[in-house]
Amino acid sequence: MAGWSYEDEGLPTDALRINSLSVTPDPPKPGSTVTLRIDAAATRTIEDGAYFDLTIKLGLVKLLHRRFDLFEELRGGGSEVLKLSCSTSDGKSPIPAGGTVLTAVIDLAREVPRAKFRLDVRAFTVDEDDLAALKFDVDFMAVR
Repeated sequence: MAGWSYEDEGLPTDALRINSLSVTPDPPKPGSTVTLRIDAAATRTIEDGAYFDLTIKLGLVKLLHRRFDLFEELRGGGSEVLKLSCSTSDGKSPIPAGGTVLTAVIDLAREVPRAKFRLDVRAFTVDEDDLAALKFDVDFMAVR
């Protein structure tokens, strides 16, 4: 692994299918603003009330587990850590079926330790159906 990798762990029945994912800068660096771009296709309309859980681990140790309201993040009223946007919804309207681009902007602290992290993202619709699932591995050991 040179910096980072991801795996789409979604199911064929998920409401959001991931087509591609890119990270800038590549690889992510402590102290930088990281932009994650997800090109995806919604197989059906995604309504307000959808959410995602983020878990960050360092080895076997769980550092963080947090639930985010997808539409609250799109409206800009959620987390200070994450800025989320969608090419087909401003958070006030549903995400329609079809192609869409989700963009997440994250400011990484300079103090991020030289270590390998695992991030698991599990997203669900308002009806608790699977929306999407991603696994990221980020290695800050060789990146500075």
